[in-house]
Amino acid sequence: MAKTAYFLLIFSVLTLSTNAQLKFEVTASVPVDSIFFSNITQDNEFQFIPYSQSINIKLTGPLNDLYNFTFYGSNEKRMTTLWLNGANVVVRGKFNGKKLEVDTVIGSELYYKSLDFRDRYDRLTESKADSATINSFLLDEINRNITNAFSIEIARHFFSRNISRTQELKRAYILLVNQDVSIRDHLLNPYRKIENILTRNRIDFSKFQFYTLAGKLEPLTLTPGKKYLIDMWFIGCAPCIEQHKEIARKLELLKQQNIEVIGISIDQNQEQWAKWLNKKKLSMEKHT
Repeated sequence: MAKTAYFLLIFSVLTLSTNAQLKFEVTASVPVDSIFFSNITQDNEFQFIPYSQSINIKLTGPLNDLYNFTFYGSNEKRMTTLWLNGANVVVRGKFNGKKLEVDTVIGSELYYKSLDFRDRYDRLTESKADSATINSFLLDEINRNITNAFSIEIARHFFSRNISRTQELKRAYILLVNQDVSIRDHLLNPYRKIENILTRNRIDFSKFQFYTLAGKLEPLTLTPGKKYLIDMWFIGCAPCIEQHKEIARKLELLKQQNIEVIGISIDQNQEQWAKWLNKKKLSMEKHT
């Protein structure tokens, strides 16, 4: 009986240890009422927390994702995202009213890996390195980070650069298939998009009609020989909105590759959809 009780106690401790803890020590130079904390897809973590300079956040599972910290105050909200992993993590910094300025992160190597990658990637692209060099760099980085969630961001860079290059996408797919299923099925991961491109059947868009911003029902007019990126989305899709920001940043690169972006929304409220698009001023052809 004593052995059984001892076993159950050890099992319980091991189970509890998978739930990470995050200490958020942030001073604010402007009034802040509360902080919204979640993983970027809001499917594992989702907490509104009254603001204080030291907040202890108990998670429902381990840290290994891109996390959103949104500061609410004075009728405004400001969001910062951080890649984090680890069991006991401390984030220290300052909120200046516009963004979170991180001083240090303790217990999370993923945060510093993300900073290091972005710095090296920016320097490589600014040096006007050729596509082969940049692709080799990105593939090496995907392979190095294949066991952690940051491989998602690297894969997204690779995907945006090579969306119309099937052979290059095959090289990434061979690596991404080795990701843990929880990372591979992440909503931000381009793995499924790459898989669909490599195994897709052609869609005859001439059989469909879509509403324009003007409320007219029209077919899509696609020019033979031209390449198109079809962005399927809706207003309530947080990963879609994040992807729109990335598309905006990469728009010139897509144009250089003769790729036109067409957004197709599944929103049912056309008035709300039109108001949202006019407010955001997205640079793409828009349909619903």
